[in-house]
Amino acid sequence: MRAEISFSAEGTALTAFRDALRQANVRCRHQVVKNGVFYAAVPPQQFCTVRALAERHGIALTVLKKRGLRFHLLPYRKRFGILPGLLLGALLLYWSSAYVRSIEIYGNETVSDAEVLTALESLGISRGTPIREIAFTASERRMRLAIGEIDWIAMRHVGGRLIVEMTENRAAPEMYDDHVPTNVTAAYDAQITSVSVLGGQAVCKRGDVVRKGDLLISGAVTDSRGTQRFYHGDGIVTGVYQADFEQEQPFVTELAVSGEAKTAQLLEVFGRRFSLSPGFSPPAGDFVYTEESHPLTLLGHTLPFTRIACQYTQRQTALTVWSEEEAVGLLRESAARWEQNFHSGDRILARSESISRSDLGISLKFHYVFEGVIGKTSEIFVKLS
Repeated sequence: MRAEISFSAEGTALTAFRDALRQANVRCRHQVVKNGVFYAAVPPQQFCTVRALAERHGIALTVLKKRGLRFHLLPYRKRFGILPGLLLGALLLYWSSAYVRSIEIYGNETVSDAEVLTALESLGISRGTPIREIAFTASERRMRLAIGEIDWIAMRHVGGRLIVEMTENRAAPEMYDDHVPTNVTAAYDAQITSVSVLGGQAVCKRGDVVRKGDLLISGAVTDSRGTQRFYHGDGIVTGVYQADFEQEQPFVTELAVSGEAKTAQLLEVFGRRFSLSPGFSPPAGDFVYTEESHPLTLLGHTLPFTRIACQYTQRQTALTVWSEEEAVGLLRESAARWEQNFHSGDRILARSESISRSDLGISLKFHYVFEGVIGKTSEIFVKLS
């Protein structure tokens, strides 16, 4: 913006005043004479000449407006904190763009953010690392070697934000090979309730009693001419079988419990941490460490400062005494989990329990009668002549 002072001049010698301005080489802009008043604008450095000529010719001079940066800054000339504040702001802006302020990860599904951050840290890249020290191409190559699940990775920075974009390897779906010769054998001692053959030849029928390992569906089929051919034996064979679950629960057990917890506050500035809790010391012995990060913001913008709440929880053990009812309840919960994990697709026909007690604890045995799939597939190894 061009600096200038707009003024008005009134008097009986306006013509002589204007001639004097011209002779003094005063650069007047926006000259207008209206109702006997002369209006113009001159550079600030020539206004003293204008004032002197106005006094010489008896002209009443009135300043109308001052334009320019110098006049805007003039009211702040005694505010000595402005310059240091501007310098500090410029330094902060430089630091925000010259150092890694935050790391953003996109595209990872099976690989966790923690794994990526750990791999980056092993390469010397973390919050507070100077951007100029990061070799992006070499770091991308080393990241693919460090984490085998990464198929493609690109790293770039936007100011102080380090952006890591990646795609992961897509595992090929497992192929179901139905050309391998196989048999279906019994996984339990059972009485067969149904047979459904999808490949091969059934060698059992409904109502048969089989022992564990007996052949149910054969993949080796001999035709009427005595030629033996091998097929992929497949099918669903269900039966009624028995199973037992037994477990012991002591009356006294040693369990891990949380002990004393202490909290400390840290301030992270460009990757460097400073304690806000003077004199703090973590609890003695083993402890569990957790932390929560809270970035500081100003007018909706994230600053390169982070307040970190660190918690140290002491790990201790305590002896827990169980009553007989509580011990039986724990054992029944374990039996329910066993049913869900190993026999969720089977139907329970009968269940009985027996409890034996001792001075040290309780032993609980469940006896089940299930109806479900009893066949399992096993390959046929053929010797070639």
